[in-house]
Amino acid sequence: MKILSAFIMFALSSMLAAAPPGFVRTSGTHFTGPNGSPLILHGVNVANKNPKEGYLGDFGESDLDLIRSWGMNCIRLVILWDGLEPQPGKIDQAYLDRLAKIVELARRRGIYVLLDLHQDLYSVKFSDGAPAWATLDEGKPHTTGQVWDDSYATSEAVQTALDHFWKNTAGPDGVGLQDHYARVWLAVAGRFAREPAVIGYDLMNEPAPGIDFARARQAGGVALAQALAKRDGAKAPEAQQLAAMMATPQGQKRFLTWMGDPAIFRAMLDGMAAVTQNFERTELMPFYVRVARSIRQVDRNHILFLEPCITSGIGVPSAVTGVRDGGGAPDPLQAYAPHCYDLTTDKGPPDSSGTARLKIILANHQATARQLNMPLLIGEWGAFYEDPSAAEMAHFIVGEFDHLGCGDTYWSYSRALAKNLLLPALARRTR
Repeated sequence: MKILSAFIMFALSSMLAAAPPGFVRTSGTHFTGPNGSPLILHGVNVANKNPKEGYLGDFGESDLDLIRSWGMNCIRLVILWDGLEPQPGKIDQAYLDRLAKIVELARRRGIYVLLDLHQDLYSVKFSDGAPAWATLDEGKPHTTGQVWDDSYATSEAVQTALDHFWKNTAGPDGVGLQDHYARVWLAVAGRFAREPAVIGYDLMNEPAPGIDFARARQAGGVALAQALAKRDGAKAPEAQQLAAMMATPQGQKRFLTWMGDPAIFRAMLDGMAAVTQNFERTELMPFYVRVARSIRQVDRNHILFLEPCITSGIGVPSAVTGVRDGGGAPDPLQAYAPHCYDLTTDKGPPDSSGTARLKIILANHQATARQLNMPLLIGEWGAFYEDPSAAEMAHFIVGEFDHLGCGDTYWSYSRALAKNLLLPALARRTR
């Protein structure tokens, strides 16, 4: 009865004003609404990665009404390169039309939309994102692990395809892969340039290096072994023993125990950073500049949301910098949009020691946002789906967001959340 009363309270208390009349802006480390007052964005990811359902499925008015009743004022709407450019150089206007319909329905309900050009493992050949024609894997083998994202470190096919993308290797029509990607954003931005319900554009979901992802993991393992040796002496495992340990449930449990020590956890993160920050400086930021210049040809109204390397989602410090134009001036509309996931994500129920790790992750994100003088939006967190055992952890994370004063979008929306114990943590009034 108490939970039911909470659901009713949220539904009745969270109806906000009508659709936003103007564009969301940035002011230092804050978003501002159309009236110039500070705006906290709180919402949920909306994702359909099934090409057979047109990458949107039947998401519509009733879903947006439900999201609004939870006190949320935005959605991070997943869009797919494969859906937008199924053939080289040919934009699927029907897909854009369907996206525009969702944006229109959201606007009517006072819900902002962040458009997220999504990828996982780079391509539809391995998960979702790039079209098959843009996947230059050289026929290398694709391998999977215990968790889906293990393939970043183990799959030669994924690593090779990513390396070709970051090199801007020519696709089948002779045009560079990044050039294709930038043209896709040109088409999206051209369609929504005058739409105030759109907050902006998340330029790439969880950008990841190719072969350097495996090198980053190796560097993290070496740093972990060194930190354990410094703390535990001769009984600590050597770096080459760690990989074998992680292949067993007992070894994984021991690893998680080590990660409960903030000093050990930070040491591993810092070890990975030497590799991932080089990727951000030399490959990711030039790519963001390329995409930003494409967007700014047609749209100077919307915010560019910059994600760091995927490893920052578990706390690895980022070296992302702001986008600048050809004259060296910073783009006036930018935001920092990292993700926040504990090491237990996709591996089992939340671990109580994860609260210390999550504090480190969010402290690193806040420090980077302040250094960049950009608003902070946690673009993804949770991935608890409908696991009721995660309710306590969800409440903790939301409390941290409130403490930081940052925005967030939970991963991910499902109609089943309406009757789930997670809802009281997710449904709250925004201002």
